[in-house]
Amino acid sequence: MTEDALIRDPLTLAGARVFLTTTTSLPDYGIAIQPQRITNPLTAVPNIPVGLNVDHSRTFTNLTTTALGAGSAYTSGSYDSMNYQGAGIFIRSDQPVSLEIQESYDGTTFARGNVFYLGEGPGRTFHGVLIFPLAQRYFRVVVTNIGYATQTTFRVDRITYALASIKFISHKTATVERTTTTLAAGATYTSRIYTAQNLKNIKCYVYADQPGTLYYDVSFDGSTWRTVKSVSLTAGATIQDFLEPISGHFVRLRYVNGATAQSAFDFTIAVENTFD
Repeated sequence: MTEDALIRDPLTLAGARVFLTTTTSLPDYGIAIQPQRITNPLTAVPNIPVGLNVDHSRTFTNLTTTALGAGSAYTSGSYDSMNYQGAGIFIRSDQPVSLEIQESYDGTTFARGNVFYLGEGPGRTFHGVLIFPLAQRYFRVVVTNIGYATQTTFRVDRITYALASIKFISHKTATVERTTTTLAAGATYTSRIYTAQNLKNIKCYVYADQPGTLYYDVSFDGSTWRTVKSVSLTAGATIQDFLEPISGHFVRLRYVNGATAQSAFDFTIAVENTFD
């Protein structure tokens, strides 16, 4: 026996790994076995002990359960992707959150690789996001509460796969912003800025008891904005609209009220992520 041997259930992916060891270097858990000669099953082969160690491909690690205030962010530690074939993040939150995957070549200097927007859940919804493959060796995650209230439910879990090739399923459409605060005459509501990376479209639902206009603005630098689409709303009517494709690196929505103050207003924004 010159190398490790793998015994694995193809359905559950759980099994055992048999590996060469010494009598003073046995596995931390599992059982030790010793090979026997084929010609005499009762005679053990001397000086070639092996360890039989249970190996589960999936490893779940809870990263945090500390609730975030509105606008606050959680940043995980640095993880070496050389240790994993696959990894993902599960998030549970009753407020909408953004998930930013940051990558690094040295484990110290990080830059954004991907960003996703996840809608709020009723306290029991998990979002699973596959974060492999990566362009760099190290990764970490930044989860930001983009809602308008402190979370009452929050949990971030990391899952890693040693040997299995796994796909994740998550909600493609996420409700990420809503306001019902009425606008004064001629006043404007401007949404937060969304990174268009991985967004198939951005959509909205608007109701107002006074006429107004909805605007879609895009930008390539986050400071210079151009309006690419506008939709008029008559008093007491409802708009269900979207922008696709998003012709910029950043996107935001604006709603400008008409000449009469509102007494009823509902402006909800959702995004559709381009999950595989």
